[in-house]
Amino acid sequence: MEAQPIRILLVDDDASFLNSLEVLLTGEPGLEIVGKAASGEEALAAAARAEPDVAVIDVLMPTMSGIECARLLQERYSNARVILVSGSIFEDKRPHPDERGTDAYLEKSELPERLHATILALAAETTAAPASRTNA
Repeated sequence: MEAQPIRILLVDDDASFLNSLEVLLTGEPGLEIVGKAASGEEALAAAARAEPDVAVIDVLMPTMSGIECARLLQERYSNARVILVSGSIFEDKRPHPDERGTDAYLEKSELPERLHATILALAAETTAAPASRTNA
């Protein structure tokens, strides 16, 4: 029997970046994009429909920050893993490790090289052992 794909929710208020994320992950073995959202509110609604295994969430979004969205998502779906991403070049706009409260954090410049492996590692951790919240 074939393993179920890892269900991914992508969240970013920049439509072109959101599409780039989708292109980056589409066709990767073992992954399935189950939703895209342009805001924290849309992400929570999409998560209710799709129940993703992993959410990739931009830190800086209007109306609801990625950190707040991640916190709410993890409260509602305790098995969901969250990867926060940021493209900010300003240190004061990056979340401090203590406030992230998520499973991983990646700079947007790292995504082409590290996103797929990070998703696989988080999904393997979920199926192999109880959750341990670490920042990859």
